Amino acid sequence: METKQQLPNATLVLIFGIVSIVTCFCYGILGLIFGIIALVISKQSINLYKANPELYTGYENLKAGRICAIIGTILSSLYLLLIIAYVVLMGTALIPWSEFIKY
Repeated sequence: METKQQLPNATLVLIFGIVSIVTCFCYGILGLIFGIIALVISKQSINLYKANPELYTGYENLKAGRICAIIGTILSSLYLLLIIAYVVLMGTALIPWSEFIKY
């Protein structure tokens, strides 16, 4: 009987997915970075698991980490877009209107 081994990077994907959710409100940048890295790593591990599912354990951690990474990436993207919209709005509000109105 073969011994099953832990799926490589499953724990790392879970940690990065959780960190992407926790850091999504750090202007969206950190959460986006961690989320994208977790998604890329999870894709490689999923392909490895699908090739030989009987050899590995820990697929549940990989799935949970991937879900957390997706949630963190979406929240980070939305928050980053909100920050960009805020900066653009405040930038246009600070421009004196006399610059636009020519007599």
